[in-house]
Amino acid sequence: MDLARWLAVTGMLIVHFTVPFLDLETVTALLIHQAAWGRSTILFTFLAGVSLAFISGADSPHRGVMGNVTAGRVMVRGLLLMGIGWALTAAVAPTEVVLTVILAYYGLYFLLAIPFLRLGARWSSAAAVAAMVVGPQLLFVLRRSHDTGGWFHEFTEVWNRFSLGHILVDQGLLDLAVYGFYPALSYLAVVLAGVAVGRLDLNSHTVRMGLAALGLLLNSVAYRGSWHAWESYSLTITLGNRERIQGPVPTDDARWLLSSASHTATTPEILGGTGLALFVLVVCLYATEYLPRLLSPLVAAGTMALTIYVLHALAMAWQADLDLYPSDGEFLLDEYMSELFLVGSIVVAFIWRHLVGRGPVEAFVSTVSKAVVPDLRYGRDRTRAHPLNLLSRARTRSLTGAD
Repeated sequence: MDLARWLAVTGMLIVHFTVPFLDLETVTALLIHQAAWGRSTILFTFLAGVSLAFISGADSPHRGVMGNVTAGRVMVRGLLLMGIGWALTAAVAPTEVVLTVILAYYGLYFLLAIPFLRLGARWSSAAAVAAMVVGPQLLFVLRRSHDTGGWFHEFTEVWNRFSLGHILVDQGLLDLAVYGFYPALSYLAVVLAGVAVGRLDLNSHTVRMGLAALGLLLNSVAYRGSWHAWESYSLTITLGNRERIQGPVPTDDARWLLSSASHTATTPEILGGTGLALFVLVVCLYATEYLPRLLSPLVAAGTMALTIYVLHALAMAWQADLDLYPSDGEFLLDEYMSELFLVGSIVVAFIWRHLVGRGPVEAFVSTVSKAVVPDLRYGRDRTRAHPLNLLSRARTRSLTGAD
């Protein structure tokens, strides 16, 4: 899990800081950048769903009082992530840096996933499939209604007058759910897919091989199907090149819903990215079992992915605010930020994990959520000894290699 999380956050670093140690004009650098573009976000979101499954009981979902405690803590985590995301957005926005902070979206994903945390693997899978089929299409309908001045345009106008997030940082709930770069209406399907996978026995080789095969199949069907539709129906002639839209698709033609380009939030893009995330998770599970010592620095960085993301957003804001003629030290930091951040995050995270433990942002979110929603049945010191918690922790240890 932590190795996969490191790959996800590293993909975001590559997209925002460029590919480290390579000339950007080389084919290898272009392929790496293209692979990370959009897919690292889906991997990050998918792993959030798997993590939610673990903290809510793994293959034995928390129900009853324990389910209420888990739901409360997830709600607090979601609200904290939204707050951190909005704070980062407020810090980054004045610099005009090209960065859409995902943490506020991430927090909304957590909140929307709460009703599904009591479901087992089968029903979680069904919910993920339904969200993947319905969500992007509903998103398109609502955006089209807004663009054409329909009822949703009027509703948005009224809503945004009272939406605190929209007023302060131009990122209210409707922006996070419908209009933003990572709309929850589409990305919730990825989270639910992660929850479904987290309900399975990931120690089983049969389950792993099945997930890897399913991931490759979904990825192939989504991307190949999108390409086939574009070629077979001559959409290149009527709509233009599919890859020219790398973001929310135009709402003037519903055929754009067949695109699998990054950040389009269509069913093909979500399906293909989720399939790739499935395959990556299985590879990481085997890699950390066979090469635990070699990969331990990367795993350590994965445990601090949230902290690394926050620091990288602040670093981008600093870069954008550099003077026209920076000093030699500032110039070197700016020029080699990709290499310094990648290597530095691994080294610092490895040392921090062994000397301190969890990353500061991770520890803050976890500590506050447990303090706000304690498990009063067992007392503050006995909460972690509950059988369901022990099961979840044992499963997490076996998957992450944590002590």
